[in-house]
Amino acid sequence: MRPARRGGREVLSGLLALALLALLAAHGPLHGYGLRRLLEERLGWSVSESSLYDALKRLERLGLAEGYWVRLPGGAVRKQYRLKPEGCEVLRQSAGILRILADLTSLGGGRCG
Repeated sequence: MRPARRGGREVLSGLLALALLALLAAHGPLHGYGLRRLLEERLGWSVSESSLYDALKRLERLGLAEGYWVRLPGGAVRKQYRLKPEGCEVLRQSAGILRILADLTSLGGGRCG
């Protein structure tokens, strides 16, 4: 996920945020490593740790997801993230828009490719 220009980075940053919301909706609470692994497996996206955690912090600031600390059986502490109701609503709205955009792209005659 390495766009050539600044505008491309911003667009992909928004798509990363939507992908994270979708993964949290589909899988429930996850920690950063789990989210990063799913991005790679499901979307083929290799996302840096800094990009991932920046996106998660942004989702927290926006009130769409929340992070909380969990103590593992061995005593280690790990931060997990879960979707908030506001995140579900944004995801629902965005899914409809993305379907429309995908349809428009398929009608475009391949001008971008």
